[in-house]
Amino acid sequence: MSRRALALGLIIVAAVVTGTVLWAMVEERLHAGRALPGVTIEGQEVGGLDARSLTSRVRVLAAPALSRPVIIRAGATESSSTSGELGMRPAVDRVVSAALDVGRTGSLPTQLWQRILLIKHSIEVPITYTVDTAATRASIARLVTSIVAEPVNAQVVVTNGRLVVSQPSRDGLVVDEQASVALVAAGLTAREQTIGLVVAIRPPAFSTDDAQRLTEPVAQFATRFPYNPDRVHNIRLAAASFRGVVLPPNAVLSYNRVVGPREAKRGYRKAPVIINDILVPGDGGGVCQVSSTLFNAALLADMTVEARTNHSRPVPYLAAGRDATVSYGSLDLRVRNSSGDHLVFWSEVTSNTLTFTVFGPRRPGREVAIVVTNPTWIPAPTHTVTKNDPLLAAGKVKVDSPKRGLRARTIRIVRQDGQVLREEQVAVNYYKPLPRTIRVGTKGAAPEEGRVSRVRRATAP
Repeated sequence: MSRRALALGLIIVAAVVTGTVLWAMVEERLHAGRALPGVTIEGQEVGGLDARSLTSRVRVLAAPALSRPVIIRAGATESSSTSGELGMRPAVDRVVSAALDVGRTGSLPTQLWQRILLIKHSIEVPITYTVDTAATRASIARLVTSIVAEPVNAQVVVTNGRLVVSQPSRDGLVVDEQASVALVAAGLTAREQTIGLVVAIRPPAFSTDDAQRLTEPVAQFATRFPYNPDRVHNIRLAAASFRGVVLPPNAVLSYNRVVGPREAKRGYRKAPVIINDILVPGDGGGVCQVSSTLFNAALLADMTVEARTNHSRPVPYLAAGRDATVSYGSLDLRVRNSSGDHLVFWSEVTSNTLTFTVFGPRRPGREVAIVVTNPTWIPAPTHTVTKNDPLLAAGKVKVDSPKRGLRARTIRIVRQDGQVLREEQVAVNYYKPLPRTIRVGTKGAAPEEGRVSRVRRATAP
């Protein structure tokens, strides 16, 4: 090729490049801030649209994808939803930016080449999507309300001395939220029509099988009481709280937590309680007989005693060392289930007898005995005290003889097939001595104005 021809060729190339650049500059001025002609989104021409118009167009074009039906499956249950409801979102800003960048980014040759292509061919900008996991989580929570089922414990009753299942247990179905959100997000991105959630079976805390292992009583204890309508009412009310109470292995049974406050608004009546070593009317009188009877049943069931306090004086319905006083908010009876299996409590109240039965795992050859040992009598004081007695009619006087006090230990002896397996101290008891006491009746008398007396904590004997 001659030098003249080469020079002519270079001049032509330079003219073409210059012309192309000038053309691109003119076109850019004509379409400044708008998508170039030939740019498409979802196959639709968007050339000439500015950012605001592109944003609206992208939202419209993304609507079909967001309304796409999706089936959510959890176990054997299915629920219908849409991609949008499950958190799928168009990346509007990203798509708009990509549409405006066609022919305007990259090297100058790249920009020129894209603009030349746009003359005869369109350049498609796809709509990309993200997943709003917070919306996904909220949507899953709404959908699974009809799917998730809490486990149901077995319900039991006692019939003819045997524990019987009155309502079988039922497994629960729960959704693993974190794993399910990740699966739904991946399924939305892959445009799957059906997405399965991660579910798990949650067994009940007390199953039918558990209950059927506990048909026979492992311990039973009863106390008797004289007829006093209000006191018997309180005993029935407190004892009823324990009918069918299930205690899992190693769990602690709290008397105060099960029974609750002994208040008039909860149905408790006034009956004799011990204040300052004498009986006076108080809410919940009689509930300590329930706690004392439960204490003995728990000891015979070989439960671990976590907290127990004896009365200030021996009670008429039990031997010293076998009672357990309670006072809501302070004194509690707490026993731990150390059997390794579930325990079920049941109470029965007749006209004059309270019985607690504990159902648990059978242990053939196991015997439990409770013995109060090492009694140490404390002489009664020699002085005399005078106290008001609201149970005596006004003006009436009654004299109580002095009473000795007592210290003693409560021992549990556990035998297996006649051999001593364990001997342990379960309680230390102190009953304080009382001086000769003159009780002056105040029942029905008008209260003395301005007089305030300090009393000790009340316990219901």
